[in-house]
Formats: sequence, C-alpha cells, structure tokens
Amino acid sequence: MAKPFRRSCAALVIFSISCLLATAQAQRHGGRRMGGGLAATAVCGSGATIENGLAVIELMVKPTPEQQAALNELKKAAKLNADAITTACAGPYPATLPDRLTASEKRLEAALSAIRNLKPLANNFYATRSGVESDLPRRLRSKKWLA
Repeated sequence: MAKPFRRSCAALVIFSISCLLATAQAQRHGGRRMGGGLAATAVCGSGATIENGLAVIELMVKPTPEQQAALNELKKAAKLNADAITTACAGPYPATLPDRLTASEKRLEAALSAIRNLKPLANNFYATRSGVESDLPRRLRSKKWLA
C-alpha cells in the first residue's frame, strides 16, 4: 500500500477524532466553547464521527463485494468502539480536578483502544482497493469545488 494513501487514512482518523472531541466538548457545556488546555472531553463524540465517515466512504467508493466485506467489518468494529467510548463518557461532569483527570484518562484509554482496534481493519479495507481507487482522496482534493 502506498505511503500517501496510508497518510490519508491516518489523517482521516485523526481529523474524525478531533471533530468528535470538539463536538462533545461543545455539547457537554451547552454549546459554549470552553477555554484553556486540551479538551479531552471532546473524545466523547469521536465514535459517532468515525461511523459517519465510514458511511460517506461507502457512498464515495461504491465497494465491490470483497471491499464491502472488509468495510462491513470496519463498520461493525467502529460501532462497538463508539459504544465503548459512549460508556466511558457516561455520567455527570466531574466536579474536582482529580476526578476530571481520572475521567479524561478513562475516555482517552477508550479512544486509544478504539484506534488500535480500527487500524488493522482500516488497513485491510484499503488493501482491497486498487491503485486508481486508492488515489481517490488526492483526486477529490484537487477539484476546485473541494478547495
């Protein structure tokens, strides 16, 4: 698999997680943006963002039966990971700093576990794609309407 394609996959995962984190942070605080430091509570929406991203990939790729099987495995794991992250994020917002740090650690461990579970499945899916198909993200970015 080409390095640029792997980088695109990694960038997609990182972007998805950061979007989910930002959304969760805003939701947790009633839509207000909180200042100061890393917003670890933003992890809470990352599972849903990845699931939504996979749905978009499926629409764009129009997978073959072999690709669909690999994508279905990836989607199933993404759903399980989203549920695990949701569970890690359940409960009231901690009142004290030590409790917040403990909750953040729990959330980050769930997110890291999700990434470790999804990475080999994402690699399997992208390994089923041909060179032309693998070049799709770069070709889409080159279109003026996506700039």
